[in-house]
Amino acid sequence: MGRLSGARIIFVLGPLEVGGSEKQALLLARHLQNAEHANVEIWGTAGANGSLSKLCDESEITWRIVPFQWEQGRARNLVSITSFTTALRRGRPDIILPYLASTNLLCNLVWPFTGARACFWNQRDLGLDRVRSKYERTAIRRASRFVANSDHVAEYLKNELGANPARIQVVRNAVNLLPPVLDRTGWRERLGVKPNQLVACMVANLHDNKDHTTLLRAWRIVLETIKQEHRPKLVLAGSFAGKHEALKAQAFDLGLGDSVRFLGQVNDISGLLEVADLGVFSSVSEGSPNGVLECMAAGLSVVATDIPGVREAVDRAGYDFLTPVGDSSAMAKAIVRLANDRQLARSIGEANRTRIREVFNAERLCADTVAMLNEALTTT
Repeated sequence: MGRLSGARIIFVLGPLEVGGSEKQALLLARHLQNAEHANVEIWGTAGANGSLSKLCDESEITWRIVPFQWEQGRARNLVSITSFTTALRRGRPDIILPYLASTNLLCNLVWPFTGARACFWNQRDLGLDRVRSKYERTAIRRASRFVANSDHVAEYLKNELGANPARIQVVRNAVNLLPPVLDRTGWRERLGVKPNQLVACMVANLHDNKDHTTLLRAWRIVLETIKQEHRPKLVLAGSFAGKHEALKAQAFDLGLGDSVRFLGQVNDISGLLEVADLGVFSSVSEGSPNGVLECMAAGLSVVATDIPGVREAVDRAGYDFLTPVGDSSAMAKAIVRLANDRQLARSIGEANRTRIREVFNAERLCADTVAMLNEALTTT
């Protein structure tokens, strides 16, 4: 048995709904519980049971809701912080692993008072949800170690948060696509896709940062450019997050009709990607985008915005199909180029699949993290 056997490890998230950070947390939690024999719990600080809690049940991982939110006013914040600290102390953690901006701040602020031996600052993005607080400097100083999911996120930790470079470790995201529930034929029937009809897919929850607006505008240009018997189809998979109706209205105004499908939350991502011919991704800022990595793992070429997180994911094989943020014309041009050259799309897709196997694999993520956690338990 290793050092982590029997260790109590508490993951602290926000709402227990599946998103990019939550997928990474669950992948690691499963490994720590099943392979390292750690005593794992996943805590949510908002909402109630959701899609992630259901996956926890399936994996026999204990989960619970411990409400917390940063309040307006010092007195109310102190009450909330004290209540959460008490809950953590009662949980008797050895290691605390928060994954979001708000929980990074909270847990690294209070962990010395919980009996834990270490708490990590998991930075998954470039500060989009950063909680501006007078407590931030203290929390950063107290963090046992900082974990970045890409090189440019590590730079953000150093340059924007002032983290000590010697305490920053890059642990890249991992993709572990499950066997599909429906095969390609089943998904094509579900989506009403005809033989040889082009299907592009974006996997991302529908919120402002993902900029589906630019993608829909690009799709209008794609429809005007590609003249085929059956119009290409764009499939958007991700929870609606309050943006569904506005985006559907935009699609209607653009005259996209049935060429766009809003699927909402999709559990069978592996099956959906089998029906796709290429991945698309229009986000304006990312740490290490799971939506891109999943398309790559499925052997798809990817047209995406040219931002550091995407560039680091696709590497040189995919650079020619990265387009400026908000540039619908450039994105449409890249989509059309791959649509008209299926051999090129397949070649890039195979290069993408190989890159996932070599760089973004679950074995590496788990091994790197376990080594880091073992070191923390050894030195504290």
